[in-house]
Amino acid sequence: MKKLKITLYTIFITIFILSLYTMCFGAENVYKGSKSEIDATHSSEGYVKIRYLKETTKKLKVIIEKDTGKYTYDLNNKGDYETYPLQMGNGTYKIKIFENITGNKYSIKQTANIKVTLDNENSPFLVSNQYVKYKNDSETVKKAEELTKEKKEDIDKIDVIYDYIITNIVYDTKKAESVESGYLPEVDEILKSNKGICFDYASIMAAMLRSQSIPTKLVTGYSSNLDVLHAWNEVYTEETGWIKLNEMYFDGRQWKLMDSTIASTAKQSNSPKMIEYTKKLTDSKYYTKYFEY
Repeated sequence: MKKLKITLYTIFITIFILSLYTMCFGAENVYKGSKSEIDATHSSEGYVKIRYLKETTKKLKVIIEKDTGKYTYDLNNKGDYETYPLQMGNGTYKIKIFENITGNKYSIKQTANIKVTLDNENSPFLVSNQYVKYKNDSETVKKAEELTKEKKEDIDKIDVIYDYIITNIVYDTKKAESVESGYLPEVDEILKSNKGICFDYASIMAAMLRSQSIPTKLVTGYSSNLDVLHAWNEVYTEETGWIKLNEMYFDGRQWKLMDSTIASTAKQSNSPKMIEYTKKLTDSKYYTKYFEY
């Protein structure tokens, strides 16, 4: 009888500890806070999913840090999951969720330290996230499949997708003048309207190429040529040797800067100056990076 009591007591303690662990840290790396949760189940694939547990009228922010790197994002206040990249390599990430108090003041609601070991260093640039948002059944993904169905090599897929975007999407000057802070591209809307701003160009190109398993970054920064804040892409290919891509040459196994906004303007205006500029996009002196997504 005494032995049975000890056994039952041991089982009770074990269940209690497991329950406490699940409440604090969640199952499968889901970190639960009082108002929010961080799903790090897919951290090895280069992303986390975050949501507020209940709808709120308050503004929400997410900060993701590692070493000296720091990215700040908006979080929707509808209680829906949003996906954020873990693009600063392997190591321990600190993720913080903030709720607005008043004006520009925020209070911290949850903090989690997550140890990340990526399956591949390019994994964060192969999946959908808040800035490059798509699903398997997105019209943008279907268009990428249609464009590349006869293509076997990555470079040929990049070429046909890039050419489609710079030929068919027109720069939306009116939108550029009225776009508000916090704007996020909807790739299917861009595809449907065939127009957009630089952020839209970069987002739809990244979505198309990532859906074809081609690592693609959406980069924001400053373009000295345009004299404005700007967005563009960097694309990676495993192919070796010198490759020609839309009149530009580069060596494989490296990140290739591609600015579809500039190339689109050049192709559609047939401006010799702009066309010549697109041929020099490999020269990074024209660009200053701020963030990569």
